[in-house]
Amino acid sequence: MAEYNTKYEYIKIEQSEEFKELKRRKYRFIFPVPLLFIAYYLFFIVMSAYAQDFMAQPLLGNLTTGYIFGISYYLVIWALAFVYVLKARQYDKLVDEIVEKYTDGKGTI
Repeated sequence: MAEYNTKYEYIKIEQSEEFKELKRRKYRFIFPVPLLFIAYYLFFIVMSAYAQDFMAQPLLGNLTTGYIFGISYYLVIWALAFVYVLKARQYDKLVDEIVEKYTDGKGTI
């Protein structure tokens, strides 16, 4: 059986409107981002299969559109990681504010 931490009233915090809004904001960010990346990935596969002439066009010397598109995945992944870190910091601040509101700042109620 899990111990109840007397530092915080977790059930009271969980049922608060601030916490529910935090969860809604977090889910609105977390779920669409991977779906957009999967769509981006599948678009590459479809383009490779059905638009071979376009993907084979040289853009920079011997680099074709397909290679540039493939390399762009690394940039997109790093950008998504950077955005996630920024958003996670915002969520952490909101969590701290919620906990601060329901405690006296020292962990006691």
